[in-house]
Amino acid sequence: MQQDPTYELASLEESSQPLLRWLHDLNVDSPEQQKTAEDLLISARHAWKQADEKRRELTRPLDNAKQSIIDLFNPYMNRLDTAINILNRELTAYHQRRVALRLEEQRRAMETQAVRMKEAEETGEVVEPLKFPDVPTVAKTSRANLGTVTYRDEWHVHVVDATKVPRDLCEPSLPRIRARVKSGVTDIPGVLVTKRLVSVARS
Repeated sequence: MQQDPTYELASLEESSQPLLRWLHDLNVDSPEQQKTAEDLLISARHAWKQADEKRRELTRPLDNAKQSIIDLFNPYMNRLDTAINILNRELTAYHQRRVALRLEEQRRAMETQAVRMKEAEETGEVVEPLKFPDVPTVAKTSRANLGTVTYRDEWHVHVVDATKVPRDLCEPSLPRIRARVKSGVTDIPGVLVTKRLVSVARS
């Protein structure tokens, strides 16, 4: 039987009404008030744990359903990823070959022109500017039947030695800093470590 989240929440809130009402006039100024507040703290932590467990219980079927759908789609989408990678590899390689061909043709034409200019200097001949070969311009954006594909340079980053990465590009690890502080090391450059009192309630 499917549970109603609104009803479940209302039940939890109803059971915690006495606790929540106490908070409006909370004042700890004597041993008796301390005990009362400690009991309230234990009750509040217990109520929070109950609410968290109920929330997890209600969302677990949704999580399971989400994961099952993801698992269902993964094989098909993995095949699509493979197809996309193959197409990208072939298309970018072809585009690079076309760009290289155009640059090579231009280089050869410039070399030929340089040779003719040198010969003309020796003979006094007037040389007409050499016409570059008719090599099609390689457009960055290609229009296909279904849309357009743009070819552009993109940087790929791979860290090969983390110890040499500049400090301003590194993100401090709070879990590691906390672990270092718990081990007794509180003097850490760039980190402000302060001690504060917290309460740990157990029932």
